Amino acid sequence: MRVDLSVETFGGAEALPDLLSLLRCFAEGRHDWVAGPAVVAAAERYLTEHAPRLAASSVGLARKGTVAAMWSGGCDRSAPVRVGPGDLADHAADLCRPAVLVVEDHLSDGCFVRALAEVFRAQRLRRALSQGWLEITHGGGSSLVKVAESVAGRYRRRVRAAALLDSDRLVPGQHTDSHRKAERLARAGVVVHVLELREAENYLPDRVLGRPNRSGGCARKVRLLARLTPEQRGHFDMKNGFGPPQHPPAFPIEQVILFGQLDSGTLVGLRGGFGRDLLRRLAGACAELTEEDFASVGPDVAGELRSLLATLTSVI
Repeated sequence: MRVDLSVETFGGAEALPDLLSLLRCFAEGRHDWVAGPAVVAAAERYLTEHAPRLAASSVGLARKGTVAAMWSGGCDRSAPVRVGPGDLADHAADLCRPAVLVVEDHLSDGCFVRALAEVFRAQRLRRALSQGWLEITHGGGSSLVKVAESVAGRYRRRVRAAALLDSDRLVPGQHTDSHRKAERLARAGVVVHVLELREAENYLPDRVLGRPNRSGGCARKVRLLARLTPEQRGHFDMKNGFGPPQHPPAFPIEQVILFGQLDSGTLVGLRGGFGRDLLRRLAGACAELTEEDFASVGPDVAGELRSLLATLTSVI
């Protein structure tokens, strides 16, 4: 996060422990110190008196912040966190604890987020995950809202919590329980991204879906999947397909308009889906993937995934 310490923050000696905590975060690259000339001067006077061994290096960080502020041009997506003497302790506590991403399943959804960060080169997010500055927390399905609200309650001033939810949409544009959860979490200060497509698995490119797994036949299923329109593919049950292989093909009644006109060969061939370990397979394949692989899934997919990563980065 970008942090703006006011001139008045550099006051009495009692502020030193909290200031030192923030300065450590700046030195690590965890947060960016956006400092104007007046703040640089105040920091230099204060630290020379109270922490002379740290004065030179800390003032160097402040001057870098001045340059960053000059070159940002006001186009940074997030406004800086403005810190004054009255809320220094609270902000220091918030900014020095990890940010938290709450997901339904911390293993599979964690694979999804980490793989996207690699493929889309979200460097700040990658570093935050590797350094523990962003933690991925298991929320479960029914308990996710309560878990995320509890996480939000840990912060005093600045809620640094995000939530990622499958939309569970059976048809495009459907308002589901996930959207109602998102509305509730937004009121608690949690930043939420609800996937536009049905589930995270619907974002996986063919190069992942076609990798061999225990169920076999993935290459043939990928060829059949190509018969679907982007809207059909975005709401297809990737894990289970059109029901178990030994049963007649089936799909929810809400999807009759989407899939009712598909030929029997496609319906039969896509029974069983691609398996339940898709997101873990994504993690194993991310080194060979590019943004273009995800763009091929649908016209808006790459743009949405970049937006998701920017949302997660905003709470770090």
